[in-house]
Amino acid sequence: MRTFKILFGFLAFTLFCLSATAQTSTPPTTYYIVDYMKAAPGHSGDYVRLEKTVWKDLHKARIKKGGSEVGWWFLEVRMPSGANTEYDYVAISAVSGWNGIDSLYNSWTDLFGSMTKEQAKHVDSTGMFRTLVRSEISSQMDLIVKNAAGGSGAPPKFWFVNYMHVPAGKWNDYVKMEKELAKPVHQEQINNGHRAGWGLYGIEFPYGAEMKYNAVAVDYFSKWSDVTADDTGAMWKKVHPGKTMDEVGKAIEAARTLVRNEVWVLLDSAQ
Repeated sequence: MRTFKILFGFLAFTLFCLSATAQTSTPPTTYYIVDYMKAAPGHSGDYVRLEKTVWKDLHKARIKKGGSEVGWWFLEVRMPSGANTEYDYVAISAVSGWNGIDSLYNSWTDLFGSMTKEQAKHVDSTGMFRTLVRSEISSQMDLIVKNAAGGSGAPPKFWFVNYMHVPAGKWNDYVKMEKELAKPVHQEQINNGHRAGWGLYGIEFPYGAEMKYNAVAVDYFSKWSDVTADDTGAMWKKVHPGKTMDEVGKAIEAARTLVRNEVWVLLDSAQ
């Protein structure tokens, strides 16, 4: 869908081609398995402890092994919240490349087989403390982060998750809008020090007429105060001086419908 190149003269030419290919080859797409969880009433604390101890250790072991998994994040859904919400926690595993998806699922058997009896006991109790509501697979289409030039700072704590519906036949228009209109503004906010990053993701599975959204844009912040630290109207005018806010608003709304947005708070991670 979106997805996811006589003797010395010849030798020199071959080495040049190999070097050029290595420098221009596209890195594999990162895919994310997103699991939406609902904690059992009265057992939120038990479930969180399981994720931050036993399950985190299992994910760390798989990442360290150098297999398909390259990252794991566990988050609480701060907004919306309450007894009637569909889910209140999210666990995300990142894999490298399309084949990494299948490898991730196939690796569970070996991973479970290597668990201690104590780990196995806690893993078996997970279903008592939470329900897996549903799972999705998304692909990373674009990403800018504060530490892109170097360093590996702590993962951002606050994630503003925006679920988008892109009309049929308008996908390229939507991606162009995000990359050419919105992304430069997000980059400016990163440059100001008030944003940790921005990511654009396409939903790979499930898909079809029943899906209310097919893209997700995430605004990452390290501090809650950063969310409102900038005059966003002035920032848009600075980045796009030739466009009025009315023009910007119409271009954005024409490209997609914002289905809903949520606020997630990072509780733990492994990379």
